Amino acid sequence: MKRRLLGRRAIVTGAARGLGRSIAFALVREGARVAACDKDTSIALLAGECPFPADSEAWGPLEVADVAHDEQVHGFVERAARSMGGIDIVVANAGVVRVTRPWKDPYSSAIADFDEVVGVNLRGVFLTGRAAIPHMLATGGDIVNITTDHIHTCGWPEHLDHSDHPECPWHDVRRPALGGKNFDVYDASKWGIKGITSTWARALAPHRIRVNSFGMGATVTPMFLGMLGDRPLPPGTMQSDDVAAVLVDLLAEGPDGRTGDDVQVWAGHGTALPPVGPEGRLAATDISSEC
Repeated sequence: MKRRLLGRRAIVTGAARGLGRSIAFALVREGARVAACDKDTSIALLAGECPFPADSEAWGPLEVADVAHDEQVHGFVERAARSMGGIDIVVANAGVVRVTRPWKDPYSSAIADFDEVVGVNLRGVFLTGRAAIPHMLATGGDIVNITTDHIHTCGWPEHLDHSDHPECPWHDVRRPALGGKNFDVYDASKWGIKGITSTWARALAPHRIRVNSFGMGATVTPMFLGMLGDRPLPPGTMQSDDVAAVLVDLLAEGPDGRTGDDVQVWAGHGTALPPVGPEGRLAATDISSEC
């Protein structure tokens, strides 16, 4: 197998379980060296649980760190850069979700939900990227910020033909770009990531740093299963390993690949890297006009 990321040095946040774990393993499989963090102490076991042979050089520091806390995330990034000799890839994956009801929640719990969800999802992405960017300016690289299909659906901003996607839960309706009435805080955090991604893509293009967001629909992860409860999996639900493989394909585009794009895969649509979307096309035009 051609190892498309051979020699590259990556950090992945929220990698103890779920999608982050799959991403870390996919990067190592492609030849990258990976440092990872998570609030879950089981992050220390990640290298030993790798499902395929990987030597000790495949892994950088595996640390307990909360990305919402600046000292913790900065310390992790600095130790990772020092251990691996630099950073080429950042996957800001750590995230949490809470059901929030603006017509019902007590004010105190609303504030607590906001602080936790925005702290991890938005502040965590900001802190992780800002800590890593100084290590990437000389060599270039990739930043991928994990978002959600709540900000880019198969119905918006471009409506997809569903004739070949009968398993999509929204094949009969043009789905709006939101998660529903119970996700005001979660959606706000993820839309904030979209803003950070677009701005960083333009600001860092002269340094050969690509910045893209990457979101997905229903995927088998502890977070999604926890939200689902006892309900059956929706048709077309994806596996985290398959979604992680798409993210690797995005990274493998190399320095001349897309930047500023909002890359998405959706339940019932299969898992493959899509063509450059409207965000990426606009970013390319904007960046070219400034050069």
